[in-house]
Amino acid sequence: MPFVIYSERSEQESAKQYAYRILRRNILLLDMKPGEAIVEKEISTKLRISRTPVREALLELCRERLVEIYPQRGTRVALMDARLVEQGRFLRETVELALLELACKSAAFTEEHIALLEKNLEEQKAEVEKGDLISFFQKDNDFHRILFYACKKETVFEAIGFYLPHFTRERMLRLQMFDLEELVCDHSNIIEAIRKRDCNMAKLHLSEHLDHVMCDQQILLEGYPNYFIKRDN
Repeated sequence: MPFVIYSERSEQESAKQYAYRILRRNILLLDMKPGEAIVEKEISTKLRISRTPVREALLELCRERLVEIYPQRGTRVALMDARLVEQGRFLRETVELALLELACKSAAFTEEHIALLEKNLEEQKAEVEKGDLISFFQKDNDFHRILFYACKKETVFEAIGFYLPHFTRERMLRLQMFDLEELVCDHSNIIEAIRKRDCNMAKLHLSEHLDHVMCDQQILLEGYPNYFIKRDN
């Protein structure tokens, strides 16, 4: 198992938080492959912590549907669920199109909020220069979080957040599909449309952005059949 310790435990982290962070990053980056067995003892040895916090971290990841735990049979990295990702896309696009209408029409969406989006855009550009895809997608996530919070829909964002790790794993299978500069341009266009209070243009740019960041699932299903839950339809 190519388990990678990306960084050591910080002074502020509990053993559970440390195990969760490292395990989750390994799963999202596909160092731990879908369907791969997870052995608590091996993880605890590599992280130099007891098995209890590792078990607690795995339970948390199980709730996120990134890990599957089978009593008496063991634990494994969850297979990818193409249907789950597609439902997440539908939910995200439906909600965010309505959100942009709020942003363009509400006086509560101010220049201060636009400034936050522009600051985030600069951070995205820095991640593009570094070539750190995971950090870039985190900044992408933060961009959308700002929109939700500015429109006082933070609880809705948290609900959608369940799907984000599943998007990330699919993206990691097709790194070459993404032109990061194109994604930055999408965000820049969204900001400009909001500044102009042009709701239709903002929605158009958001739809284009989601088309850019979502993978062609058929390509993934054909290229990595063992990584996905097999369905009859």
